[in-house]
Amino acid sequence: MIDFPLVSVVMPSMNQPEFIDEAIISVLSQDYPNIELIVADGGSRQETLDILARRQQQDRRLRYFSRPDRGPAHALNDAMTLVRGTVIGWLNSDDLYAPGAINRALAVMAEQPRLLMVYGQGQHVDEHAKPIGIYPTLPPSTPVSRFSEGCFICQPTMFFHRSARILLGALDEKLKAAFDFEYWLRAFCAFPDRIGFVDAVQAMSRLHGGCITMRLRRTVALEGMQVLARHLGSAPKEWLLTYADELLAQDPRASGVEDIGAHLREAGAIAAAWITPYELTELEAALARRLHGK
Repeated sequence: MIDFPLVSVVMPSMNQPEFIDEAIISVLSQDYPNIELIVADGGSRQETLDILARRQQQDRRLRYFSRPDRGPAHALNDAMTLVRGTVIGWLNSDDLYAPGAINRALAVMAEQPRLLMVYGQGQHVDEHAKPIGIYPTLPPSTPVSRFSEGCFICQPTMFFHRSARILLGALDEKLKAAFDFEYWLRAFCAFPDRIGFVDAVQAMSRLHGGCITMRLRRTVALEGMQVLARHLGSAPKEWLLTYADELLAQDPRASGVEDIGAHLREAGAIAAAWITPYELTELEAALARRLHGK
């Protein structure tokens, strides 16, 4: 008899009616036979709630709740307390699973029973779901120190046993953008030899103006440095310099930052807690050069 353990997919949601229906379909149309989807909505406007209600009527594998939350990490932690499955997937309401993603992940888990987590290749798409690039994924054999160069796990490609969540604990709700990055660092430090890989595109991560990655660029950079210092001891200055270069390349009117110099110096002062004294000296000099050139 073939065993198909229940897979619980959790989905945080907040006012993304233009994307959430497609995200839901990408879960419920998977060819894996035992799925539930739990949508944790943070109090969206009626248009999103109407989509959720309609989809739930059509497919009772979907459950949802809508109430104010303290951000996506809080919503996800709440949703994970409701899962009934032994394996958990996590898909944002603007992202998409590739066809067959759950089947492939569970096949790897079945072949290697010691695994607690499995992730795969990811693809960036635009607001119309048009491919715009491959996510820079690296395999689980990669040393944890490589996280200092950037996150090499595409979040929606990850599936993990409920026992992994028990071992790792909850997502850090104090983080507004890097809570997934922190979780992967925590996992690689806790059980690096129990993380598997699917060498296929498992999910599409959508880049658009409203997504966290694009909307909170400074927060992404600073929180990334914070969690690197937490798990690896310090963070490279390049995280903040990359943000500075992106900001300085923009039309000042489009950036929404009135005083770019003050904005970057403030960011540097915050980052000082997470980098070495030598790196701090170099960071301050590099920011000064960039601002003088501007």
